[in-house]
Amino acid sequence: MSWNSTVRCSYCWQNGHNKAGCPTRKADYERKKTSEPDSYFVRQYEEDKSRRSKRSCSYCKEAGHTKRTCQHIKADKRKTVEMNKVWREAMLNHFKNIGLGVGALVQFVHKSSWQDDKVDNVVISEIIWDNLTFAIKNGASPYSFRVRTLENFSQAHMVDFPVDPAGVITRNSEYGLHVHVLGPVSSSAIEANVPPCWLTGEGAEIENMFFDYNGKPRQRYDIDWIEE
Repeated sequence: MSWNSTVRCSYCWQNGHNKAGCPTRKADYERKKTSEPDSYFVRQYEEDKSRRSKRSCSYCKEAGHTKRTCQHIKADKRKTVEMNKVWREAMLNHFKNIGLGVGALVQFVHKSSWQDDKVDNVVISEIIWDNLTFAIKNGASPYSFRVRTLENFSQAHMVDFPVDPAGVITRNSEYGLHVHVLGPVSSSAIEANVPPCWLTGEGAEIENMFFDYNGKPRQRYDIDWIEE
């Protein structure tokens, strides 16, 4: 929905702007500040203008604008989308190279320093594509795969895969989860499963990256994936 259809000025009652940005109100002020400099209208207009100039943005902390009009957050979100696009292209290429897609037979090896390795053979039943973004916490996406074990194929459960910053599934460390594709699927089958807009890098997940785990908006100094 556009700005023009969502905002109506309380001064001139026209759509497309609010009272603070009203051109009619500004023109009335320019006329009255000469003819009626001590009028209530002129004083109120100048007080409103002074308050706006002292206002600081909750995102970048610079004065003179709000988060809604902040050019920094708009630029940072555009850059985030581009970074996500590049990462997802690398991820998809890696999926196709190793044959990891819906229907693939995958072996999980859980290596431990204090007990025998635990091995699970599973079939990928679903990929949660939106959870695959470049901003991965501690090397893993949140529940990006739904799998079914060969021992209990009727029951599906969610898992994480270790993923590095280049979009490549890898092992966590010498100990931890190791992933091996035993029964790959074709590149065409993998591509057919990709959502139409996934490779654009866009989506609600980008907006979510500008909030912390408690749902609180991040400030610009918290956006550690974008370098100045």
